[in-house]
Amino acid sequence: MRPIGWLAAAFGLLVLGAWLSSLAEARPPAQVRARVAFPRAPRSQEYERMAVRRTLVAPAAPAPTSAPAGDDPGPPQKRDPFLAALPAGADDPVMVFEANALRHSRLGELFVQCLLARDPRTFEKLQREIGIDVLKDVDRVAFVGGSVVVSGFFQRLDPDRLRKETLASPERIGEDGVFYSSGSAPEPGRLAAGTWRDQIVVLSGDPAIVRRALDQLEGRVAPPGIELPDDIAYGEAYGVIPGDALRRILHDDPELLADRLAAAARRIELHVDAMQDVAAVARFQGDDAPALSDLARAMGGVLAGARLHAQATGDRVLADLLDQASVVPGETSFSVQVALPIERVESWFANCRR
Repeated sequence: MRPIGWLAAAFGLLVLGAWLSSLAEARPPAQVRARVAFPRAPRSQEYERMAVRRTLVAPAAPAPTSAPAGDDPGPPQKRDPFLAALPAGADDPVMVFEANALRHSRLGELFVQCLLARDPRTFEKLQREIGIDVLKDVDRVAFVGGSVVVSGFFQRLDPDRLRKETLASPERIGEDGVFYSSGSAPEPGRLAAGTWRDQIVVLSGDPAIVRRALDQLEGRVAPPGIELPDDIAYGEAYGVIPGDALRRILHDDPELLADRLAAAARRIELHVDAMQDVAAVARFQGDDAPALSDLARAMGGVLAGARLHAQATGDRVLADLLDQASVVPGETSFSVQVALPIERVESWFANCRR
């Protein structure tokens, strides 16, 4: 759309919004809803969770040549092994779901109830197939590029299932890794897998990616190119999308929004709180402050226009999503916040049997 078209559309939406507001004044006031708590930083219980998960001793860095002899380097640093295992390249998107926490959220309860309403033996069948109870034994699930990493309690995981899926016998890798692959190169339709200490399972179509994840865990290769610090792990879902990955995801965008986002935002960090209402924060980070500021203003305009459009067309789902949406500016970043009230989520599951 040409710039003059955008101006005309914006003016039309403003007029329409004023008209809708005048209609609303004649109706009884709606009940004011409590503001949603957005996941902008870790909560106290999440800090505690991070500390408990730091069990992997990181490989010691070589001492600087200028360091005096006898200096105490201090206790070894520890990392969350799950995050250390994620085999993410510099331009790979990463998304982590706290499966155990989601299971006990309102959203998770609705999802499980829906599956059981359709087939009460859903999880029993799955446990017979793979040997583990996915409702209790799975802790986290990460999607890394085209690979999947799962953490949990896998003492009862059936190794024959992995042999069957990969068409390969197990191979010991390092101290605690087991590698399943029928070859060293990716093959269409062929899966490679790896396990580590009955705690982590890695699945990928590329055997090299699985092997790299196991090597990262035991310090044989450097950490991934994308920055995944332990303190990123808050919310029931979280992740990182590098700017270049965003360009690939939005490659069909007719307005070149992907190019503009990728040019200004070096990476986008995502956090979702789903314990009650579903609230999401997308933090756009970059090195070009003016470009980020312009992008923040543009995103604010998009949200305002979408909110008016939803009101005008009666799109209740979009209107609910954008009711508390906002753009929060910062010096080297800005955040976009959106939320969906639990009442709307519950309505989606009302007829799940069908």
